[in-house]
Amino acid sequence: PYMLKNYNLIYLIILIFSLIKRNYIIKLKLTKRVFRLLVPIIAMCGLIILYNPSIVSFLIVIYTLPFIVSLCNIILYPLETYIKFLYKQKTRKKLSKIKPYVICVTGSFGKTSVKEMLYNIYKDKYITLKTPSSYNTPMGISKTVLNEMNILTDIFIVEAGATKPGDIEEICKMVYPDVGVITSIGPQHLNTFKTISNILKTKLELSKNLPPHGKLVLNYKNQYLNGLVNLNIKQTLAANSPKLHAKNIIQNDIYTEFDIYSHNKCLIHIKTRLLGNQFIENIVICYAVKLAIDESYYLSNEEFKEKVLNLTNPVHRLSSYEIEKNNTIYRFLDDSYNSNITGFVEALKVLKKFNGIKILLTPGIVDSKDKISYKETLIPNFVELDEIILVNNLEIKPLKIALKENNIKFKLVNSLNEGLNYIYLKYNDYGMEVINILLENDLPDNYLMR
Repeated sequence: PYMLKNYNLIYLIILIFSLIKRNYIIKLKLTKRVFRLLVPIIAMCGLIILYNPSIVSFLIVIYTLPFIVSLCNIILYPLETYIKFLYKQKTRKKLSKIKPYVICVTGSFGKTSVKEMLYNIYKDKYITLKTPSSYNTPMGISKTVLNEMNILTDIFIVEAGATKPGDIEEICKMVYPDVGVITSIGPQHLNTFKTISNILKTKLELSKNLPPHGKLVLNYKNQYLNGLVNLNIKQTLAANSPKLHAKNIIQNDIYTEFDIYSHNKCLIHIKTRLLGNQFIENIVICYAVKLAIDESYYLSNEEFKEKVLNLTNPVHRLSSYEIEKNNTIYRFLDDSYNSNITGFVEALKVLKKFNGIKILLTPGIVDSKDKISYKETLIPNFVELDEIILVNNLEIKPLKIALKENNIKFKLVNSLNEGLNYIYLKYNDYGMEVINILLENDLPDNYLMR
């Protein structure tokens, strides 16, 4: 018995130390839901060990822990569904009482950027609330409404995410949007959606759930959205179409200038610090939203121009910063938030505008297995780069194959830090020549910070 107790103590110490991690990517938040899940998990693990306190029981717990967690999730599913229902009911009740003007933004990519831009354009003139970060699920949106919305809120900007059909409709039936914005359709989350057609149908749930007085803004630059309308609502605004498009574009590494035209008529001249053609598209989308809501929340062209001029690239979305090491300036173009073929190409175009050495560091694009897009769209834009560094993981395989087929050289590393150390060593003491490094990837915590 004495030895058995010692062994149990050793097992407990091993278990505790296995759960301790000094450098968290994202720290576990002990929410009420986590506590509800932990109780049955701990109880089940404890019963197994107490039933037969031995190394065999301990190993059974360790190796079956993923199945135990899944089983506990299944057991708690009815309770979690009911709690979710109550939260949505509370959210609907509060929104019906305050009656803010709701702008709902969705899309395969670009939705977070458009949401942030709209918020910064309207926040100083009207009391505006947005869903923070990537709070684009029903529970994230509900949390925002219940914890942050006050009775004076004028405009509520909602980001709506989806991983399966029905997700957008669920959000719409909770927030009742007045204006819907669809930024793009692309091959994101194909592991769950399976086809582009399913993605399009899911995003168009936003269009179908708008009220008769509602308005829809579509990015006609996107091939899947081009030409679509909703005849059951008041108005469909086609951004990045002949009806509303950017013209006379001038770009450098500091400013972008262009005019927004409606057919042959110039509506407004724009000057912005935002880098990349996708932000030109997004600004046109935001101007379309302005036109859609002017009758309720007016913003003059001068006010719109001033706000757009003061916009900066959001962190990890083509944001730029510099560091100096060993008499060398390293300029980072950080596009590491969420990568897709279109954004990748635009980021490479921005990189090529910079003077100095041009380096790409990427772990590839998550959920993108479209080899044709890699070969025909992405690979031609690798020309003129001084260095291509790939972070090794499962998602990089299609890109490696495409590069090899086109005889383009690249270096393979195992982590972000290894790639950066390689750059710092190779391009050490370059004097006045700037070393430009594009960080292009999706989910950097999972694919780089390992």
